[in-house]
Amino acid sequence: MPQSRFRRVPGNIVILLAFILLTIFFFRPHQQFPKFDAGSLKSYLNGTHPIQKLQALASDLTPECEAVIQSIIMTETQTEYITAIETQTQTQTCPLLPTLTPFLEMPIVHPPPVSSEDLTPEQLSIARLRTLGITLIIKTGAQEVSHLSIAIGTTLRYLDPSDLLIFSDLQSSLGPFLIHDALRNVDQALKETDPDFAIYRDIRRYQRTGQDISELKEERAKGDGRAGWKLDKYKFIHMVEQTFEMRPGSKWYVFVETDSYVMWSNLASWLAKLDSSKPLYLGAPVMLGGQAFAHGGSGYVLSNAAMNKLLGEDQPQGLAGSWDKRMKQHCCGDLALAIALKEKGVDVQGAGPMVHGEKPATFSYGPGELWCQPVVTMHHVLPHEVSAIWRFERRREVLEPLANETIFSDLYFHFVEPLLVDVRENWDNMAHGTTYSVEEREKQEIKWAEEDKKKEDEAEKQKPKEGEKEKAEADKKIKLLEEEKLKNEKLKDEKDRSEKQKNDKTKDEMPKKEKTPEEKLKEEKAKEEKIKAKAKMAKENEAAIAKEEKAKAAEEAKNDKPKEEHQSITKRTPSNHPPQTPLEAAAHLSFEDCGRACSADPKCFQYVHGNRACKVGHTFRLGKYAPPGKGDGIEWRSGWNLTRIRAWTGDKQNACTETKWPDWVVRG
Repeated sequence: MPQSRFRRVPGNIVILLAFILLTIFFFRPHQQFPKFDAGSLKSYLNGTHPIQKLQALASDLTPECEAVIQSIIMTETQTEYITAIETQTQTQTCPLLPTLTPFLEMPIVHPPPVSSEDLTPEQLSIARLRTLGITLIIKTGAQEVSHLSIAIGTTLRYLDPSDLLIFSDLQSSLGPFLIHDALRNVDQALKETDPDFAIYRDIRRYQRTGQDISELKEERAKGDGRAGWKLDKYKFIHMVEQTFEMRPGSKWYVFVETDSYVMWSNLASWLAKLDSSKPLYLGAPVMLGGQAFAHGGSGYVLSNAAMNKLLGEDQPQGLAGSWDKRMKQHCCGDLALAIALKEKGVDVQGAGPMVHGEKPATFSYGPGELWCQPVVTMHHVLPHEVSAIWRFERRREVLEPLANETIFSDLYFHFVEPLLVDVRENWDNMAHGTTYSVEEREKQEIKWAEEDKKKEDEAEKQKPKEGEKEKAEADKKIKLLEEEKLKNEKLKDEKDRSEKQKNDKTKDEMPKKEKTPEEKLKEEKAKEEKIKAKAKMAKENEAAIAKEEKAKAAEEAKNDKPKEEHQSITKRTPSNHPPQTPLEAAAHLSFEDCGRACSADPKCFQYVHGNRACKVGHTFRLGKYAPPGKGDGIEWRSGWNLTRIRAWTGDKQNACTETKWPDWVVRG
C-alpha cells in the first residue's frame, strides 16, 4: 500500500502542471507584438523634424566628442529639400572624421495649411515673421542656457527650428532646438592655450565628467572680470558668420541674448516698414573710444544687404578667423562687430527707444521720455518676468483684440502703476535728476571754479591782442596827425612862396638896389634859423602828440582794469551760478528733507535717499530692490509724488491715440 501511494504522486503533479499550462494558453493576451507599419513610421518621422532630433540625440549621447553641424543648406523652395552636413573637429577624445559628408537627405513634409481664421494672434505674428523673412538668433552661454527653458513654453512655443538659431559655447540641445557651438571654428591652438578660453575648457571637462555645468556660473558683480565675459566677445563675429552660412536667404537677422525679450508683433510691424535690400545695422547705439556700436543685450538687426557686405561671396572669406587675434585689442564682441561692419562701409543706426536696454520696472516714463512709442526689445528680463510679460501679451490679445502695437504706456499701466506707493524701504527707484549732497555740491563748485578759471585764461589770452589793437589805432592816429601837419606846412610854404614872388615882382618893378655882403650873410643866417625853428617845432609837436596819445591810452587802460576786475569778481560770485534754496541745501540730511525738496520742485515726480545723498527725478520709474549695505548700514528709501504722476498720466494731452513711430521708420 505505501509503495502504490508514492507511485501516484508524480502523476498528480503532471496533471496539475498540464492544467496550469492549458489555462495560460487559453487566457493569453492577443496581438502582443503589433504588425510593423512602415507608412506610419515614415509619417511620424517626417512630422517631427528628424534631422534636429537625430542631431540632438547624437550630441546628447556623445558628450566627450565635439560633433557639430556645419550648415543646413536649403535649395529652391519648390523642392523644399534640406541637406544636413556633419563635420567633426579633431580633439583629444575624438578621431578626425572626413568633413562635408552628407549623412541625411529627406524632404520636409509640412503639416496641412491652416486657415488664418483658425490661428491665434500669437500664431499670426509668428507667421508674419516667416513671411517677412525674419530669422531670430539667440546668443547664450552653457552656464545660463537653462534660463531659456521658460521661453520654450512661452515666447518660442510656435517657432520652428527653421525660424530660430541658438549659439552658445557648447553644442547641445534645448527641446526641439539644436544649440550650436559659436566657437567651433576658432583656431584649436587658441582654444587650448589662451587664458580667455579657460572657461571654455572647463565647460568641456564638466561635460565629459557628467558634472553640472551651471556650477561654473559666476556672479554678475564681477562684471568684466568674469571668465565667461572674456570668452563671450569671441562669439559675436563667429555667430554672425555661421548664421549667414545657415540662413543666407533670410531678409532680416535679429540678434538677441538670453535675458532679452522680443515683442513679435511689434518686430514684424517695424521691419515691414523698412527695406532689407539696403545695408542696415540697427540697434541701441553705445559710444566707446570714439566708435559707436549696437549694444548686444538690447538686440540688433542686420539686413540681408548688410550681411552680404560683410560676408557675401564677393568678400574675402574667413572674416571671423581673422578677428580672433584682433579680439584681444577690444573689450566687447559687439564693438568688434561694429568695427568689422564699419570697415565694409556699414555704420550703426539708432533704433531707440524701440530697441531698449531696460525692462518695464526700470523704463523711464514721463515728459520727454518713454510713453507712446512702440516696444520691440527689452533687456535684463528675468525668467519669471518673461512669463509675466508673455501672459500680459496674451491677455491683451483677448481683452483688446483691435488694439495697436504694444507701447511703453501699456507696460506702465500694467506693470508699474499698480505697484507705486508713497514710500518704499530698501528700494532704489532710480531717480536720475538733480543730486543733492555735500560731495555733489563740492564737485559742482569745483566744476564752476574750473569753468571760471578757463574763462579768465581765455580773457588773459585776449588781452595782448587787445593791446596790439589799441597800439595800432594810436599809431594810426599819430600818422594821420603827421600827415595833416605836413599838409598844413606845405600849404603854408606855398603861401609864403606866393607872397615872396609877389614881393619880388614889386621889387623888380622898383629900381634894383645891390645888397651888401653883410646883408646877404644876415639873410642866409635868418633862413637857417627859420628852418631850424620849424624842425624843432615839428619835433616838439610830434613828441607832444605822442605823449598825449600815450597818456590817453594809459587812462583808458586804467579805466578798463577795474571793469575787468569787476567782471572777474562777478564771474566768481555765487550769483552767477544757480544758488541752492534752504530746502535744497538740506535735502541730503534725511529722507524727509529729500521729500520736501522734491515737493518744492514742480517738475519732480519721485526721489530717493541713501548714502547721504538725495536724488530727485523729473520722470518716473518703479526701480529695483536695494538691500542694506553690509557693515555700513546704508539704507535706500524711495518716494513718489503719486498726485503729480497720476495727474500727468491721466491728462488727456498725454493720452496715446496712436503709435508714435520714429520719423525715419515712417519714411522707410
